[in-house]
Amino acid sequence: MPRWRVPNSMVFIILILPIFCLNTSIASIENSDSIQHLEVVVEERKNHNVSSWTQGLLVHEGYFYESTGKRGESTLQKINISTGIIENVFFHNESIFAEGLTSFDGKLIQLTYTSNIAFVFDLDSFELIGTYNYSGEGWGLCTMSDFFVMSDGSSQLTLRDLETFELIGTVNVTKNGSPLIYLNELECVGDMVYSNVWLTDEIVMIDIQTGIVNSSIDASGLLNDTESENSDVLNGIAYDKNNSKFWLTGKYWPYLFQITFEESKIILIENDTVNMLDSEVNEDKIINERFFDSNGFVLSLMILLLVSMLIWVFDLKIRRNSEKTQVKEHGGE
Repeated sequence: MPRWRVPNSMVFIILILPIFCLNTSIASIENSDSIQHLEVVVEERKNHNVSSWTQGLLVHEGYFYESTGKRGESTLQKINISTGIIENVFFHNESIFAEGLTSFDGKLIQLTYTSNIAFVFDLDSFELIGTYNYSGEGWGLCTMSDFFVMSDGSSQLTLRDLETFELIGTVNVTKNGSPLIYLNELECVGDMVYSNVWLTDEIVMIDIQTGIVNSSIDASGLLNDTESENSDVLNGIAYDKNNSKFWLTGKYWPYLFQITFEESKIILIENDTVNMLDSEVNEDKIINERFFDSNGFVLSLMILLLVSMLIWVFDLKIRRNSEKTQVKEHGGE
């Protein structure tokens, strides 16, 4: 009886598969490392009203403009940065839960959580001059040169017309290739959208053209333990174009912090420690985890099995036909 042999093509596929999957794993690791890790550096701090449930924050010509939330407590405030005095305030009725805030063309646009209404105020007088309607929840809002950018707590940002507030596009936000949910308060700077991630101390920088997170900012540690006891989550990002610095605050926070960003020292220390103490073990662990969790590995394995079966069936059929031919030729001699 003839001995069955593994086809050469199958051997080639089996040898090439690990190389392909390893390349996929390495690409995945490189993609993860492509995110820049930053931390905040406090330049200055100002007192903040601890009764303000901050939902949106702006800086414009020496003033903070702040949107505060909760039903029965929602307001729009104009606060003198130098003195901390509230110079103007608009009180919403008890049905309104105010959310994100932005400005455009001498107007302030303030979202609502579930009322599907954006209020439009005159920037100087605080007079309510109009409304926009939209569907879904309102969380954060900022202004780019050609459109508004709006969040609803999901991993998707919506782009809206500057004049009508109508939906004109969507951007799916990903971090390391996976959707990033809980996008909250927004600040637009150039082509980048800064968003705090709800319930965390993380702020991400999002490329509005691609939706890809290219920087992660650690904003933890701004409050000490005592201050944190009576405060809630980080929520409030404002960019001051006059000095290219940011202001951060949060719900019921006692301070607003003027900050800049620098490369995270913690990441560098951790990497150096790993390299010196246990680099080979940790790198092997990372590669193994990426290798076996990789979607490319699973897909390649399925393709390999299918191709192997087809080659095996085809090869077996050829061998059988060859054996029959040999038998006939032998019998005719």
